Amino acid sequence: PGIPRTASMSSFMSGGASFLRRMVVPSEVMSMFERGTRGQRPVRADKGIWGGKRIGHGNQVSWADNKHRRTWRPNVQSKRLWSDSFQCMLKLSITTNVLKNIDKEGGLDNYLVNTSGAKMDSALASDLKKLVIEQRRRLAAGEESLPLPKIARPPREKPVYEEVLP
Repeated sequence: PGIPRTASMSSFMSGGASFLRRMVVPSEVMSMFERGTRGQRPVRADKGIWGGKRIGHGNQVSWADNKHRRTWRPNVQSKRLWSDSFQCMLKLSITTNVLKNIDKEGGLDNYLVNTSGAKMDSALASDLKKLVIEQRRRLAAGEESLPLPKIARPPREKPVYEEVLP
């Protein structure tokens, strides 16, 4: 009764991702069956500039050669950096490796413009890069400047104190 099970049907039922790999399937469907890979890029990396650093996985090996699993997390710091094009401080979640590269390049704006998007590997960094390039173009052409980015902290004006006369 019913449809007889064939070899191809049983592979469809139990094959999972291996069967889908042999078929032509959209990547959205495929991603539901795939397992995670080592060195995944965390979602938090999109909210800062991590410079392609990822969470590493491996074994902690003792002197007696006992192994247990551990992770190595990137050294992420929360820093306020000066942007020359916007003339304000930007509060960023940034790795110490990227801080070193920013010093080498001569500032945050130079780092963003001169570093490839694949090396920065962050949505925030690529958005900031586009803004800095456009801001530099506008300043060179004498046009009105862009509004400050959302993460910007405008420079504080010094308060003016009035003299209190008795």
